[in-house]
Amino acid sequence: MEVRAELEPVVLPAALEHAILRVTQEALANAVRHAGAEVIWVRLRGGPDQVTLEVADDGRGFDPGPPQAWAAGGGLGLRAMRDRAADQGGQLTIDSAPGAGTVVRVRFPWTTR
Repeated sequence: MEVRAELEPVVLPAALEHAILRVTQEALANAVRHAGAEVIWVRLRGGPDQVTLEVADDGRGFDPGPPQAWAAGGGLGLRAMRDRAADQGGQLTIDSAPGAGTVVRVRFPWTTR
């Protein structure tokens, strides 16, 4: 498996940096365990008012269902990522479908002040 990283240099508050690290770890672990991916892309982009993390793979994909379903059973890793994002005011989205790979995207509010 190949991992490609596109990481913009950003200086973040420690709590936000930790949340990004943990979401990245969980998304990578899910791709390795479940996706059968050949390539995983990790992208981090900073802007004046938000930081965006994206972990994408070319694996088998899945039906993530609505985020509300994550609280009712399976998807422990999905819930953990969502909760970590929410703790920092961020929003997690997952774009995936069977046979189509997966994109985990988290947008965190942030300011460069």
